[in-house]
Amino acid sequence: MPVLGVTLLIAFTSCTDALEPQPLQYKEDPNFAPPHIEAEWNLEEIGSDLANDNVYAYKDKLYNDLFTRTLGWNGGDGVLTVGLPGGNILWTFNDSFYGTVDGETRTRIGGKSSFPRNSIMVQDNEIGTPGEDDLHWMADWIQTDRPGDGTLAGNKLQLIWMGVNTPAGTSYMINKNAALAVYSLDGRPGDPGYMKLESVDHNWIPDNPYGYGSTLLECGDGHLYLYSSTGNGQWLGNDPIVARTKGQDLTSGLEYYLPDEEGEMGWQDGYPSQLQVQNAGIAPGQGSMTMPWVFEKDGMYYMLAQSFPFGRELNILRSENPWGPFTDKQMLLSFPDTLDELQGDKFGKKYGNLYMLNYHPALSRDGEIVISTNTDPKDTDDDGNKITEFGSFGAFARNWNYAGSADWYRPFFYRIYKWERVWK
Repeated sequence: MPVLGVTLLIAFTSCTDALEPQPLQYKEDPNFAPPHIEAEWNLEEIGSDLANDNVYAYKDKLYNDLFTRTLGWNGGDGVLTVGLPGGNILWTFNDSFYGTVDGETRTRIGGKSSFPRNSIMVQDNEIGTPGEDDLHWMADWIQTDRPGDGTLAGNKLQLIWMGVNTPAGTSYMINKNAALAVYSLDGRPGDPGYMKLESVDHNWIPDNPYGYGSTLLECGDGHLYLYSSTGNGQWLGNDPIVARTKGQDLTSGLEYYLPDEEGEMGWQDGYPSQLQVQNAGIAPGQGSMTMPWVFEKDGMYYMLAQSFPFGRELNILRSENPWGPFTDKQMLLSFPDTLDELQGDKFGKKYGNLYMLNYHPALSRDGEIVISTNTDPKDTDDDGNKITEFGSFGAFARNWNYAGSADWYRPFFYRIYKWERVWK
């Protein structure tokens, strides 16, 4: 089942001297030059029927092909990245599929596949033209909790792992505790000691139902900002929220941006109550959103977020502060109910949910926004009839033995250039 609200970001920024955004011109402006695109990047432009008229948006066929696999890891959602020293990139995945895929029909082969939950991969530093030899799959580090975001502390990686639970009688997942794991970055990807687990604090946040730490912003004001979006089925909608570290790394303690008794927002110690969180949204009046990713450029802070629930829109908002309020929402991309990358007999057919629109700054070449999407199978067949043949497994069983099944639960990638022009 897809899990809402898990993400990542590393950004070294200044949190002061916010700049007033300048008005921008329409894309038809003759001075609005298209971005420089190298042929080897294998980008395919997205038309204005799906992309905002004022940006240049592309499907990233290079990375799509890299994750179109027939052996070993061949699918996973919750796709997060962290930039590592030397230009390397850490990839973490939630629910993952391993095994054999038919190369022609893109079918995951039942009996030759497994579902070991979460996994980790490190990409070596050939970022411009990555290939299979650059990917180091660390099967020994498969986890049973889902990953949150991560950050660097010296030559160590601090990575948040989230426990999840499905309450009895429900079909949705909620966050439980958050653990903080520390990994060594000594050596190079592929070395025996690289990404060695040095310590783990399973009670870093003993009870974290609101998922703080799903995404991170490393800010030059001496704090790390921990974002999430929450609702968890307990109230209508899904609202971006934020906490921050008291010092410069994740071991320094946390404070939460919450309303006081008079409704004034401020930083408070102590994990919030449900009532506090319900009124702690940092994008008021902007609609229900999930997957908040915050980054900085030229003193302004920008939030990427998907419309909730399972909305087809990737939105962008802006603020003078990393804690908001984020306003001026604009749509960057709108996704159809089919993805034309899907191959085999499933080409052009509808998926179930679009979810986990994740931001990947470590993949950016020239300041463009890089995102990935995930989809899962529909719970109805192609004629609209409810799938009942698999009992409680429902549509999930279509991840095996169906033509094209290996193109569900895997990432597809997109790049958006000139994104600042969405505000005319």
